[in-house]
Amino acid sequence: MLPEGLLRAQRGLKRVAVALNFSLHSEFALARALRLPLAHGAAFSVLHVSPPLDGHKGPDGTVAGERCLRRAVTSTCRRLRHRPDVDVREELRTGDAPGVAGALVKEQGAEVLVVGRPPLKYPPEPLPDACMVMRLVREVDTSVLVVVPHPGRVYHRPLVAVSFSRESRRALELTLRLCPPSTPVEVLHVVDTREEEAAFQREDAPLEQWLRLRQEREDAARKALGRFLAPYRETGRELGIRVRTGDPQEGILAESLERDSDLLTLGMSSVPPHPALIQGVLGRSGCDVLISRHVAPSAVLADGEAPPRPVAHD
Repeated sequence: MLPEGLLRAQRGLKRVAVALNFSLHSEFALARALRLPLAHGAAFSVLHVSPPLDGHKGPDGTVAGERCLRRAVTSTCRRLRHRPDVDVREELRTGDAPGVAGALVKEQGAEVLVVGRPPLKYPPEPLPDACMVMRLVREVDTSVLVVVPHPGRVYHRPLVAVSFSRESRRALELTLRLCPPSTPVEVLHVVDTREEEAAFQREDAPLEQWLRLRQEREDAARKALGRFLAPYRETGRELGIRVRTGDPQEGILAESLERDSDLLTLGMSSVPPHPALIQGVLGRSGCDVLISRHVAPSAVLADGEAPPRPVAHD
């Protein structure tokens, strides 16, 4: 019998929420959410959060938000007319968006919150810590899928960055659920060699010494990654091994660019251990980014499934 994590990796999503502010990039988020694999009897929540205003007039008033949300939900129902088993939920709420979204995913046990990302700046730069996308990633206690424009089809070139932690394993399992079973999934581990590089520079060490160390570190990482992926390969999934050395952020972005990835997945624990890494990847990536995160213990999960406990990132 397969472990529960591998069984989850074979299933579609039971609870999905998509956050809309009726901008173009949030419309792309809804389009992407509608392409995600939904399990039988899934709940699909369409959320709009209006700021707390006096009265109902103005561009951000609750009446205007309610009308736009109703149109979005009507369109969603039309797109899902071939899935009468899916429960489409209209969620119009008032307050601070990250706090409201966080409360909604806890109430409904949402496995993924889908949001849009504004267009990239040129030259690309990390997302500001106070921007809405970063606040959602930081404050909403579930996985967040950040969508870039023009979702053309289901994911077919995913890349998962792993650190061999339990959160990395969850990130891989969630990615497998988002992609068709026939889709090859590339799994990347970046060996952080920045300290060694700095030491070699200080000591003016010969190039051969650095090349030998890098080769040893890469060989060890490939073996560790092979062991990490062995249980998933037993299920028949096609998983590729990718190893890089150097700065993790630069390695992840370079691999994603070279492979023309359409989905890049990172795993994180309750408290982001490397906020600069997440900000840099979200701000500079040219493809969708999934920040995989365990569901909070207080969440109500489907079918009585017990939520996993929080773990620390390696």
